[in-house]
Amino acid sequence: MLPINGALQTNRVTIKLKDVTFWFTVALFSLALWISLVLTTATPLVIITLPLIAYDRAYFFPVFMAIPLAQGAFITDVVDTDTFAESIALASVAPLLLFDVLRLKSKIVPYRFVVFYVLFGFFIILGCFVYYQHTTDNYKGLAGAPTWKPIVKSVVKIFKITFFFIYLKVLINYPKAMLIRTLEFSRKMAPFIVTCLGVYLLVYGRMQSGAAASASGGTLQMGDAHHGAFTSQLSSLGIFMYITFFSRKEYIWNKILAFISLVLMFIMIMQMGSRNGLLCFALVSCVGLYVNLKNRRLDYQFLIVLGVTIVAVLAIYLSLSSPTIQRAIYMTEVEGGGNRWYYWDAGVKALERNPILGMGGDESASIGAVAKYAPAGIDDKVMHNSYLEMAVEYGLVGLLFYITFLLAVLKWSYRLFKYALSRNMLILAAPSVSYLILMVSALFVSRIWETAIWYNLCFVMACCIQWIYPQYISSKKRVNTYSPLMEQMRQTGTPLPYA
Repeated sequence: MLPINGALQTNRVTIKLKDVTFWFTVALFSLALWISLVLTTATPLVIITLPLIAYDRAYFFPVFMAIPLAQGAFITDVVDTDTFAESIALASVAPLLLFDVLRLKSKIVPYRFVVFYVLFGFFIILGCFVYYQHTTDNYKGLAGAPTWKPIVKSVVKIFKITFFFIYLKVLINYPKAMLIRTLEFSRKMAPFIVTCLGVYLLVYGRMQSGAAASASGGTLQMGDAHHGAFTSQLSSLGIFMYITFFSRKEYIWNKILAFISLVLMFIMIMQMGSRNGLLCFALVSCVGLYVNLKNRRLDYQFLIVLGVTIVAVLAIYLSLSSPTIQRAIYMTEVEGGGNRWYYWDAGVKALERNPILGMGGDESASIGAVAKYAPAGIDDKVMHNSYLEMAVEYGLVGLLFYITFLLAVLKWSYRLFKYALSRNMLILAAPSVSYLILMVSALFVSRIWETAIWYNLCFVMACCIQWIYPQYISSKKRVNTYSPLMEQMRQTGTPLPYA
């Protein structure tokens, strides 16, 4: 065995040093994730985050997609307070991003993208002022918390917006190869993240009983994680596994791991009793199949669709007694759809009373609306619909902005999606699919400020600016303002009409 060009070469296998380094770091991160889950502490994850991202910025995206998924497991009956794992990890790596902003060539973020970040900041400030005009109703949602807490949360939101704008600026100043490497790292790390979470849920998951799941003996929960938000975010990673599984040039063991992680993802969703998660998993499965079958032969497409249909029917049959199916049946036949109808009805009533600017930019305003307008006995919670919550807190003006913002991002996301498929760069379509999954799930959970959405949003924008935006600008027709008649009048000294 002799070293040749930085690799260990035998007559059969070539092992590259960079591959060994990558898989070592993946194993190290997976170990830290598992230890954090078992010990219900974020310390191992937080410790490994800084050196990992300092070594290679391509780890940022997959690492910070994993931490929010694991964060809910750190809140248990023993540990009943938020560990702020993601906030601490972000604070530790923020200097690295600031260093990159100063070090890299300063490419300007196009103004059509900048304006959305600025307007988000404007609505945060406006919502804070509006909030204290409705103190009688809004304080019902604070549940004994200090009345100045919404101000602190508004300041935190401003910092979030600023951070994600810096993240976008850093991404567009990275070379295209860095963005592709980041997505490839995410693709290869996603199965390990899902496997760790799946095994932990099945072995250490918290059993939760309830009438909705009585037929199946209760649901499994990941600590204090909200099952709807958790499973939908989990499903958003599914596109990476589908790309790996159907890739023509992928190693067989990676395909097997991707398939196992998809199975575990499905089992987790069916055990957690999440209808939202099941919907998102079905959606990402359909899109994942479409992406990978788009440019294949018709006979191949037929065989894959037939095989997937058989597997899907078998999976549904085996899951009929699962907590998710039983909960869906119970909520439909007994509860008439569940408490979400009461939350949504309360939100509509609150919006009718304060239609223009809403009740104020804090989730306690949504909770206060439920407390005031929902029937007695309904838990005081947020709207369980990000768009309705935006309307309740920021009014129809805020909702119009949010919908405009969403449509603009989805428009660019679709352009990136088509570009990726036309050039067979499937990995480039992954953030667009993940963002779509998260925004569909936002119809049933409250996640306006959830960081997973913003990570994918920034990555979609960055990829569009790097690959799509220059072509879009150059293809637009320029207006010809040259007038031969006016030029002739200037040369002959004829007075101009407006002189």
